[in-house]
Amino acid sequence: MAADIDHRRQQLQNEATNRNLGYFEQEVQKLDDWTGDLKHGLEQDIKETDRQIKEACRTAATAATLEEKLAWQKKQCELENKRSKQRRELFGKQDEIENQRNRLIEDLEEQLKQQVDEEELFFIEWGMV
Repeated sequence: MAADIDHRRQQLQNEATNRNLGYFEQEVQKLDDWTGDLKHGLEQDIKETDRQIKEACRTAATAATLEEKLAWQKKQCELENKRSKQRRELFGKQDEIENQRNRLIEDLEEQLKQQVDEEELFFIEWGMV
């Protein structure tokens, strides 16, 4: 009887561990997918800003008047500031993602600390007559 109880307890713990593993894998996959999409979008924005900076630089170099050169130089500086902001945003998002992954791991560790409690619900006594 005690062996059956121990076996059932172990079986319940294994089932819970497998459920938690499935949950963890799903959440990690969601996080990875979201991370990839977010990172790709931000990197594309940075590449587009880089392209605009190069275009402003080329246009400034070929500008015919001093006013045009200054205007394009100013535009280039604005775009470089924009690119710096975009990079900071990318790094900030990467930190946020890392924090979410750490929280997910901590949650899973807490779930792994589970235990099975036994409680006697009722007692049956019988005899043969």
